[in-house]
Amino acid sequence: MSLILRNRGQGLWMVLRITAEAASAFFITAAIIDAGVGMTRIGRYLQTIQLIPAAFALSLSTIAVWIGLTLIFGRIYCSTVCPLGALMDLAARSRPQKRTYRYSRPAEWLRTLFLGIFLIMAVSAVIPRQWIEPAGIYSEIIAGIRWPRISLGTAAALTAAAAVTITAWRRGRLICNTVCPAGTILGIIARHSAMRIDINTDRCIQCRRCEQACKAGCIDMLSHTADMSRCVVCFNCLPVCPNEAIAYTTRRHTLSIPMMQSLKPTPQTQICDNTSTCSPTSSKTELSNPTAPEPEP
Repeated sequence: MSLILRNRGQGLWMVLRITAEAASAFFITAAIIDAGVGMTRIGRYLQTIQLIPAAFALSLSTIAVWIGLTLIFGRIYCSTVCPLGALMDLAARSRPQKRTYRYSRPAEWLRTLFLGIFLIMAVSAVIPRQWIEPAGIYSEIIAGIRWPRISLGTAAALTAAAAVTITAWRRGRLICNTVCPAGTILGIIARHSAMRIDINTDRCIQCRRCEQACKAGCIDMLSHTADMSRCVVCFNCLPVCPNEAIAYTTRRHTLSIPMMQSLKPTPQTQICDNTSTCSPTSSKTELSNPTAPEPEP
């Protein structure tokens, strides 16, 4: 309950997200191992609404739903129904508390490169489709662990499982923000999402706890912004703020103290004194200190 009430109730978002992700991963896993009719039916439905398989199946309605949800909530697909994302989160939660995350600059060229490789593989069918998208990789991992046998497929599944868990343990959602085609595609859309992580700079005390909790490495404390193209809306940053300075909201906070706002230099600015006159001057002009009046004789 204390977690839910933290940061003016913002912790509730994280609790709801974790619950949805755990339930989705459970049912999808149950469908893969065929564990009961009821659970399998739910799991198979969740498998059909995965983004990349829906694109392969030309399911325009599913694609439209995910685009709409991403425009509203951000990359909620990556944090709720993606089973490989759930595996990464499970690995990341095993990190010791003293190991924190830090902001990293976006590697747009790397994301574009892997997206191009994915498109080439998808068109040319060089390798089976399930090995180039997150839901398929998760299915192969679970199948390889559940029914191990001496084969190339099992070796590939175990190698993928080791690569995903080790990378997630060390760097959080790095794979989602560099390799995964679904993450790259949804990231382009999420730049314009209505809901986003907003930092109240009037409240922020620069403790960097939100940055250290961000497994996507997308919170930049120099500019007090979150890169929503990489944010997987896990909400880990919300309950850790000690001063209620961060929120998941549609609002965009601006500083209430104008002197604290950064100003962009312009070719020509206005320099005004306390009188009603203003004189235009170059942006490179510096104001000199006023000289004291000469004493009267």
